[in-house]
Amino acid sequence: MMRNIIAITVLFSLIVTFANFDIVQIMTAGGPRNMTHVFATYAFLLGIRSGDIPLGASVSLFMFPILGISAIFILRGVRKRGREIG
Repeated sequence: MMRNIIAITVLFSLIVTFANFDIVQIMTAGGPRNMTHVFATYAFLLGIRSGDIPLGASVSLFMFPILGISAIFILRGVRKRGREIG
């Protein structure tokens, strides 16, 4: 039963990590030598700071399929385990 809760928690943590713009931007702004960028801060750097809006948009849209595929696999496993229990 704990596997389903852990799987959902991992999914939400993955989504928050990909979109965790504010904390990374305020604390490090990309960090020393751009080592602490997440997709959101990297898209901001490319799109807004360097002025290449289409490239920044494409980086931010790259997050959607990754999160979608991971959500499908995680939720499929949760649903499968739910059927085994019930």
